[in-house]
Amino acid sequence: MVLLVSLNTLQLDEGLIRLFDKLSDHRSEVIRIGEIASRLSQYESVPPFLRSLLVADGTVTMALEAYFLEQIEICTLRQGQVLAPRDISALDLNKGEQCLIREVQLLGVESSKCYVHAVTVINPSRLSPILFEQLVDEEEGIGAILRNVAKGSFREVIHIGTGGLMTDADIHRRYRVSLNSLPALLITEEFELSSYR
Repeated sequence: MVLLVSLNTLQLDEGLIRLFDKLSDHRSEVIRIGEIASRLSQYESVPPFLRSLLVADGTVTMALEAYFLEQIEICTLRQGQVLAPRDISALDLNKGEQCLIREVQLLGVESSKCYVHAVTVINPSRLSPILFEQLVDEEEGIGAILRNVAKGSFREVIHIGTGGLMTDADIHRRYRVSLNSLPALLITEEFELSSYR
């Protein structure tokens, strides 16, 4: 298990409590190939590129750079440890267990536009020391870190919905990352449609 002694302890504010409430009562609904069109039919008015991001299992940062032709900066809003206020079955995380929170924005360097607001809840017992160090470094997006450090990680989109949990976003998605076949990260990404029109 990775020790989180080098991280700040975060206060459970209203936003984090709302996030944990949603994560704790959420059933995983993995979106599989062959189901995408029917699952996204209610999002027909969402710009096509954003619809693609909602089901992507690759690095969002690279896709954003390619589509908007601008460098994307990872801006860490907060990062630290908390004791889980609720069970999160999608992460095998029990109430009272230590977890890591990382909240970031993906910003266009030239446009200053916020393309994604993301909050990650991490079960630290599933991280290797090198992966932990990379994640707390704050310089790279999680997708790039997983590609470079956690070979064999597996991602699955488990929820797409309207509105935001942490912001006033229009739409959000949640995906789980498993390491060595064990759920390790739960990432909620929020998108504003105006950034994609």
